[in-house]
Amino acid sequence: MRQIIYKSVTTNPRGHAEDDAVAITRQALLRNGLDGITGLLYTQGTDFLQVIEGPDDSIADLLASLLRDPRHRDLRVLVDRETEDREFGDWMMLHRERRETVDAFDRRLHALLLDVSHETASYFRALMPA
Repeated sequence: MRQIIYKSVTTNPRGHAEDDAVAITRQALLRNGLDGITGLLYTQGTDFLQVIEGPDDSIADLLASLLRDPRHRDLRVLVDRETEDREFGDWMMLHRERRETVDAFDRRLHALLLDVSHETASYFRALMPA
């Protein structure tokens, strides 16, 4: 199984990655489930940070699609590795809800990162506000 972690920047004219998150998640649920891909999509301000994991061919196809996706730019792969086990058993998208406090959002993210590798968690923690 292959795991990729990448970071990119939104092209949304309003400058908020979460504005596109609902459409991205809807599309991902349809495609990724069929292709055996799971992961976590995190938005913070203008940034997307995503982990995708699954069969090598499926991940290669998805990465090629992501590189052509006009909703973001400057895609930079941070990790590309083979892994024995999934760190994210379900597809997830994480962004702060309008009524959610920053503290509640941080607690939710920390709970999701408890069972992942230190390396994977470090990329997400680096984006979190201090």
